[in-house]
Amino acid sequence: MKEKNRYEAGKDKQKVKTDVHFKIEQIDNHSPYLETVKKLGRANSKTLGNFPKGAFEDHAARRQILVALDSESSCVGYLLYRRSRDWFAITHLCIDPSGRDKGAAKQLVDRLKQITTSARGIKLKCRRDYNLQGMWSSFGFIATLDVEARAKNKKLTPWVFEHNPLPLFSTMIQQQLESKLCAIIAPDIFLDLYGEENNENIDSEEENILLADWVQAELNLCINDEIFNQINRVHNNQERDSQHYFAQSFTCLPCNNQRLEENLNLLQQIIIKNNFVLDEYNLRYLARSITSESNVFLSRDKQLLDLADIIYENFRLSVIHPEELINQLDELRDKPDYQPVRISGTTLEQIQVRSGQEDLLVNYFYNSQLRENKTDFQQKIRHYLAEHDKFESIVVRESDNNPLALIVYGKQKKHELEILILRVGNHNLSSTLARHIIFKSILKSAREQRNFTRITDQYLESTISEAIQQDAFVKVSNGWMKANLSVVKTSSQLSEYLTNLVFNFGDEYNFIRELANNINNENIVIDAQSSIDIERFLFPAKITDSEIATFIIPIQPRWASYLFDEHLANQMLALPGFGSKPELAFNREAVYYRAIQNSRGLNAPCRILWYVSETQGEGRGKGFQDVGYISACSYVDEVIIGKSKELYRRFQRLGVYNERDIEKIQTDKNANIMAIRFSDTELFNNHISFQELQQVLDKDKLLLISPNKINNESFIKLYNLRNR
Repeated sequence: MKEKNRYEAGKDKQKVKTDVHFKIEQIDNHSPYLETVKKLGRANSKTLGNFPKGAFEDHAARRQILVALDSESSCVGYLLYRRSRDWFAITHLCIDPSGRDKGAAKQLVDRLKQITTSARGIKLKCRRDYNLQGMWSSFGFIATLDVEARAKNKKLTPWVFEHNPLPLFSTMIQQQLESKLCAIIAPDIFLDLYGEENNENIDSEEENILLADWVQAELNLCINDEIFNQINRVHNNQERDSQHYFAQSFTCLPCNNQRLEENLNLLQQIIIKNNFVLDEYNLRYLARSITSESNVFLSRDKQLLDLADIIYENFRLSVIHPEELINQLDELRDKPDYQPVRISGTTLEQIQVRSGQEDLLVNYFYNSQLRENKTDFQQKIRHYLAEHDKFESIVVRESDNNPLALIVYGKQKKHELEILILRVGNHNLSSTLARHIIFKSILKSAREQRNFTRITDQYLESTISEAIQQDAFVKVSNGWMKANLSVVKTSSQLSEYLTNLVFNFGDEYNFIRELANNINNENIVIDAQSSIDIERFLFPAKITDSEIATFIIPIQPRWASYLFDEHLANQMLALPGFGSKPELAFNREAVYYRAIQNSRGLNAPCRILWYVSETQGEGRGKGFQDVGYISACSYVDEVIIGKSKELYRRFQRLGVYNERDIEKIQTDKNANIMAIRFSDTELFNNHISFQELQQVLDKDKLLLISPNKINNESFIKLYNLRNR
């Protein structure tokens, strides 16, 4: 490939830029700023184009104009947009010279992003000769193929910022990711492959290996959207179109734009801290790669390869030379399965067991007290590891220290998750870790659409045996069994479902048949506690025609992270000195304190849908990302009114609160507050956004500052969104 057709080399060092803060307002046709908007539009009509008379008033009346106000409340710029089916389109983005290069344009666009999250995304068209490619790219937009402008010999570049990709598109990509090892190619690899495709005279010995048939059978070469912004920098129209079409032959991985900005900011900090030089386009390409679903990033660029260890340490993305990838293809293919995963925001992590670790695990977990044969135990583990398509072996450990627990799952049966080995050893976390693992195993079984969890380990430690019985496991001929149905049905539907489920099963399922008969009893359905007992027995099943009350309760991110939200808790680990204590994070039971006022009849027993609010308190509560959603469902076991000191002493064993925290809660006239003891929290796979909540409750103005009681119909709709 000729040098003039390559992308421009990255020469700009990363700069720390401090933008001026502008107040962004959405104006109407009565706004005093409308005249300033018109004046700015007329002054820049040569670049903005002709705008019909009265169009400013029409857009203002529809509240489709955003203005940027400086510290003196003067309008220094505006953004005018329109709605086009599932998309929003930017018509004008105009900044007065006094507000340019100060961040006004970005802040206007960012506000538009915030108010369009429920749409597909935002589109615009911009003439190439305005040379604003760098600006739109830095705003997170992606360039598409140019179109002809009305002006002679001019071209328009369409730009797209996509909030919500089409489900079909996402499904197709997901299928491709599941079929092979996915590796994102860096821009330098893309250009080399493009040159190979176009028979350009370059050294292609290493490029050929990536396109070899046997490699293609194992490897899925991918790109991300940022490649189109790099292609957009090519000046030659024909060359630019050619590269664009070539890029479309690769799987293009999507990424969450909000997480993208977080990763981009962190990446910029890392680059600056380590004195690396990376141009903005390559920086954004790398950030998008980090935010995608890939674990491997291929490049020959020395700068990127020099960053490999730092990138992996911070983002678990392997930056690797193609030749090295081919040499380690088999090992890397399994690598995503062995990534350590943090547990509940603690420093503990779980990791899949590798072959060769048998002796270490045997020494820690064989049960000599029950006279288990050490050699037999070792042979079992070797067998499970050899057939990893049928068995999943996981160890829980404290960083790289000694293992704390061992779990082996059998996955052969469609309707049942079997736990062949479950050991927690003898340490201060044994009991709480045992209950945590069992609860997570039940959820795992339900999420995999299995109906039962069976524990067949014949050498269970006493802490495990006690935890099993507390979790409503039933003793069967070869171990212990628990029903875990991921269904939402009326009582009669649930009774029929259970009867049909075990119709062809043996006698060990008689406990399900008895339960099916009992559910038909009307007295059970009208009694809230009985209904909750049945739901717990079949957890996470839900009975839709029961008398169980449901409340939406707002909770600050800080307390959610401590009490149940593992995703928020893991955010805390990124900050120095944070992290949940394992003995608290693994508790199945917890307590939440609040003021008594506006409790809206909250009482036990009932269900809670937890709404992680946008409110973030001082100190430890600040700094959370992606808040403002329903994240979990719990059962309320008890609601107690009392003095803060009395409640603190009573529930201190459950507590993430200290006494100072409770003393800050507003008391009633009798100096009382409320304690909510809850348990069995199901953390949702998918968050339910505030906008979705508004739609379900049919409330345009929804204020979530206190408990909100909702009816059964609304609960069912919201709960069903958890796995959409």
